[in-house]
Amino acid sequence: MSESARRRGVVPVLAIAIFGVSSGAVLVRLAEAPASAIAVWRPGLSLLVCVPLLLVSGQWRTLSRLNRRDFLWLLASGSFLALHFVLWFRSLELTSVASSTVLVTTHPLFVGLLSGLLLREPPARAEWIGILVAVGGATLIGLGDFGLGDSGAGEDPLQGDILALVAGFLAALYFIAGRRLRAKLGLWAYVTPVYAVAALVAVVIASAGGVPLTGFDGETWLALAGLALGPMLLGHTGFNWALKHVRAYVVSVTGLLEPIGATVLALLILGSAELPSWATFLGGLLVLAGVWLPLRARAGKSRSMRE
Repeated sequence: MSESARRRGVVPVLAIAIFGVSSGAVLVRLAEAPASAIAVWRPGLSLLVCVPLLLVSGQWRTLSRLNRRDFLWLLASGSFLALHFVLWFRSLELTSVASSTVLVTTHPLFVGLLSGLLLREPPARAEWIGILVAVGGATLIGLGDFGLGDSGAGEDPLQGDILALVAGFLAALYFIAGRRLRAKLGLWAYVTPVYAVAALVAVVIASAGGVPLTGFDGETWLALAGLALGPMLLGHTGFNWALKHVRAYVVSVTGLLEPIGATVLALLILGSAELPSWATFLGGLLVLAGVWLPLRARAGKSRSMRE
């Protein structure tokens, strides 16, 4: 397939990826399993597809070219992904789907901040404005969820909001660690070991907490299989494929549609208890605007430089 043909295929791939990741929050709610167990099976079951594709594609040969530092980055990437899953899945047990998915998608802001600290690429003015706007939105969501522990949306919404923010931070670390590897590895050579490390780290976390990994009912196993197929294979893998054919900001902006899709699916499947409050609605708009503004500014700067 030519590069131009692949570019034409980006839009449907991103559309499928958004649907995949948007289904994740609802499937976590439907799975009657502890958060750390779900964190094991989501990447673990996806390996049933990733490993054969890695072998058939022949990309496994490129793994031997990685040096020691690259392998450390690989271990870090998978570990951050596992911790992101554990905390985010726990967040979904405590707060609403809308609040959790909005706050977890703040990871582009953390990427900007971490780039200044780790890569000596400090945020520009537009990025600082976006960070302040998003922080204001997250604060509004937290204030709106304060004291709502008896609501149908979760046991402890405020704690769930905090966990979602930390999960967003871990997602940023996952992206930063993976950026180095994606430049050297093909799609399957990258995602297969990272998903495997994530599953193994989640097993350690579950074992330390005495969390069972089996014994679930049929509906839970269907939800776990859905998590591997939708959010993992269609979502994460689709985004990773698109990153090689379009600019990163395009994929990042597309990812901002996840909270909308997740909230709509939650209302349709889980019921009116997932209807966002006014604070979640307004705070969510501010968070999404805060993430979108610097990405938009960066896109405009890139276009002006090319011209």
